[in-house]
Amino acid sequence: MNVSGLLGRLVGLPDIPAVRRWAWVAVADSLGTGLITPLVIIYFTQQIGMKAVTVGLAMSIAGIGSAVLVPFGGVFVDRFGAKPLVITAFALAGIGTTGYMFARNFGVLVLTVLLANMADASGRPAKHSFMAQIADGEARNRLLAFNRSVRNAGYGVGGLLAAIVLGLGSHVWYVLAFGLDALSFFVAIALVLGITPPPLGATARQDAEAAEAAPAKSRGGYAEVLSDWRYTLLSALNVLVLLEATIFTVGVPLWVVQHTDAPKAVVGVLFTVNTVMIVLLQVRATKGLEGPADVRPSYQRAALGMTIAVAGYLLAQYVGAVLAVVLLVLAVVLHSVGELSASASEWTVSIGLARERLRGRYLAVFALGDSIGKAAGPVVVTFLLSRATSAGWLVLLALVAGSCLISAELAVRHPRNRAPEGALTEATA
Repeated sequence: MNVSGLLGRLVGLPDIPAVRRWAWVAVADSLGTGLITPLVIIYFTQQIGMKAVTVGLAMSIAGIGSAVLVPFGGVFVDRFGAKPLVITAFALAGIGTTGYMFARNFGVLVLTVLLANMADASGRPAKHSFMAQIADGEARNRLLAFNRSVRNAGYGVGGLLAAIVLGLGSHVWYVLAFGLDALSFFVAIALVLGITPPPLGATARQDAEAAEAAPAKSRGGYAEVLSDWRYTLLSALNVLVLLEATIFTVGVPLWVVQHTDAPKAVVGVLFTVNTVMIVLLQVRATKGLEGPADVRPSYQRAALGMTIAVAGYLLAQYVGAVLAVVLLVLAVVLHSVGELSASASEWTVSIGLARERLRGRYLAVFALGDSIGKAAGPVVVTFLLSRATSAGWLVLLALVAGSCLISAELAVRHPRNRAPEGALTEATA
């Protein structure tokens, strides 16, 4: 068995050539990004001599710029196709990462960080649209899950390589790391060029024909997407569902250090448990999710996992160090189960309920919510757990679990689950 086949069997990838090739695209993309993510701010502060606040401001401005570009990415995907946009996003990211080697002032730094973020933030609708073209149903969800698993594994392996660079400390090693990351984007481009998506199926052709026959006012791009109020509401609720991940990355370390007797080092153990579970189980978490009509149990698992996890976090503040560690590990296991289920549900809903001819715009709406969540989530979580403490956990639980349960009902009852494609404009109005 070749390496690709062994990898597919290990994580549960479907045996589709285009899917296997994209798997290597995901490996190239995530490993390079995982390598440089811990290095950027240290490089520009300690090697180049910029102030930390200057670098942080540049990264924030670039993050906002990436979020602003997300809707335009959706338009370009629908107009030019997903594959050209994926290639463009990777190319710009490679150029931006290369620019790290030459950035010496604030303006250039903003530009390079913005370009480097292209493959991640602005390129997300294109990548998800492209994956939706090369696989369908449960196979599509497995591919999306693998993409996330590899991303986490890439951050883990890249973090180890970054530790070596930090240990060596020489300027040349930082430059080499940025060069390898830039190269990984161009390797990804070469792999994407070798993938040929299958032609549009009957559903997509019917959708396009129905669009041409519909009145002009019903074919208004983002206006048409936003008129699908259930999908728009699902996108908004997903901002709250995604708090589950932010709670773990931001809230749990803060809680462990400030409110339990567990040693600080246990935070690293908790992150390792979460990473291993996502890498090994994310693909398996998509089992049975053929389409949006199947997501109710998955969303319910996400809500239940979060509920039990919060109970564990709250109890950990009242016990000694040893029992606190046990409770925290168990809580993180359930938290990770909830995160796995929420992610699988998100992909199934965001792609499964999107019209193919406007898929780029539909996914851009979901991606914009993701960007908003990443920007606002840390502020919300730190505020609630710093000021409201135990009550803050209950508020966060209500937001996450409530959003999961409401999302399940909206997705299952969406007209796309029961209406013919040609009747969608009328059914969702």
